[in-house]
Amino acid sequence: MIRSIYILEGTGNIVFTKEYAEIESRATLVEFLVNLTSFLGTVGLEGKTEFMNLSTSRFFYAVRDEFTFIFIADKADDFSQIEEKVGQLVDIFMREYIEMARTHQSLDGFDEKVDEIAVTMVKVAILGFAGVGKTTTLHLLRGETLPLVHDPTIGVSIKKLPEEVENANIVLWDLAGQSRFSILWAKMIANAQVVVIVTDSTLENVLRSKKLVSLVKEEVPDAKIIGIANKQDLPTALTPERVGQILGVGTYELVAIDISYRDRLIQIIRRAILEGKSEKKDN
Repeated sequence: MIRSIYILEGTGNIVFTKEYAEIESRATLVEFLVNLTSFLGTVGLEGKTEFMNLSTSRFFYAVRDEFTFIFIADKADDFSQIEEKVGQLVDIFMREYIEMARTHQSLDGFDEKVDEIAVTMVKVAILGFAGVGKTTTLHLLRGETLPLVHDPTIGVSIKKLPEEVENANIVLWDLAGQSRFSILWAKMIANAQVVVIVTDSTLENVLRSKKLVSLVKEEVPDAKIIGIANKQDLPTALTPERVGQILGVGTYELVAIDISYRDRLIQIIRRAILEGKSEKKDN
C-alpha cells in the first residue's frame, strides 16, 4: 500500500503531505526528502518516474518544473500500479493546482483527489492444508453466512474484502490445501503482501505447516506472515502461543465459525499491512 505522498518545491519547502501510515523518525525522513529533492534537481529527471529501494519500502519520485513528487510504497506493491498512480497525481497537480502552489494558496480539493488516487490493491493469501478452515475464514472476513458443510476449494478462490483498510482494497486469495495443488502454491502467493497461514491447532497439522512458513519466506521474503490457530473451541487445540512457537511466526487464536472474531481478524490483517515485514532483509 502507499504509505505517504509528498510534494516539495525545488527549494525543499514541502507543499503537500499525505501520510497513511505511522512514520518513525519523521524529522529524519523530512530531512532526507529535502536532500533528495535538492539532488534530483541536478540530474534531469523531467518527464520520468524513478524509484529506489529501502529496507521494506520503495520510494518513487518524479520531477515536473520546480516540483518534486515522492510516493513511499511497500516493496510488495505492484511496480507498474504505483508508477501509474504517480503519473495520475502529477497530471492532476500540474493541470489544476500548480498555480495555487506557486502562489502558496490553499490546495482546496486536492486532498480528496489524492485519496482517490492512493487507493491500492493489496494481496492477502490464505494458505494452509485441507480442512483447517481457510475458506470458512474467508467467509468470516467477508461477513458472509458461514457454510454448514465443508466444500473443498479447488485451485484458488479470489474475493475482495468489503471494507477498505486504510487506503487499500484487500484482495483475499484462498488457496486450495489438497496435496495435488501444492505445486501451485509458490505461484499463487507471488506478490502477496500478507500471507495468512491457517492451522487447525492440532500438533500434527501445526508441524506440517512449518514447511508453509518456509515456502513463504523463500518465495515472498518481503511478505508479512501471520499464523492463525483455528478451531480453538476444540478440547485438543494447542494454544496460539504454542502454535506460534512451533511455526516461528506471530500467531493468533480463531474460531472461524464464530462471527465475533471477524473485527479482531480484520484488525490483525490491517496491522500486518501497515507494519510490513518484521524481519528486515539487507538489500
